[in-house]
Amino acid sequence: MSWESAGRRAGRLAAVAVMSVVTGATAGSAFGQASPGGQAHHGGQAMTMGPAAARMQKIEDRQAIEQLLMGDYPRALDSNDWVAYGALFAKDGVLVMQGGATNRVGPAAITDFFTHSRIGAPPPASATPSPCPLPAGVHRFMHVVTNLTLQINGDTATDQAYWETIGTTDCKSVVEGAGHYEDVLKREDGKWKFFKRAIFDDLPPKTVPATAPAAPKP
Repeated sequence: MSWESAGRRAGRLAAVAVMSVVTGATAGSAFGQASPGGQAHHGGQAMTMGPAAARMQKIEDRQAIEQLLMGDYPRALDSNDWVAYGALFAKDGVLVMQGGATNRVGPAAITDFFTHSRIGAPPPASATPSPCPLPAGVHRFMHVVTNLTLQINGDTATDQAYWETIGTTDCKSVVEGAGHYEDVLKREDGKWKFFKRAIFDDLPPKTVPATAPAAPKP
């Protein structure tokens, strides 16, 4: 083999080696294995994500958590759908209310607690005519969640938020209670759930006649 042929062969081998390195780095980055910034879970295995992918994951996580805290939770509460309410908690999720006097663990126990309580039970029907779309005497609760502060750390998160209970009877609405939440969340089976929800009453409802319904806690 001439020196000229050997030189050309060496040049081709060097070019192939360079292309292999570039291709491997590109593939690694595309699959989240070459750039730091975060981790994704695929097939039960953690994979490092690039900075852009990590930012997108946080955006998606925040949207899912906001849906849980400000959408799914108050709607299940206001509709007295206690099965849906309990399903928002992790398998070992804890609900703490009334300064710790009420403490339930797991979706089944939480659902059972509300199902067998009189929280949200309507008062006796009233014969007084009402221009409201609701039947006379029916008491409606609406829970509003605001002022959310959220900290996300991988598959766990913490948050703090305000809540208000607005009660309406015969076209008259009042703020019946207000307070705040302190939560610990976790991702379970791909969904964000409550690992611990602590409910605090900062503005307890005013004293009302015994015949009036008690406002359900958020």
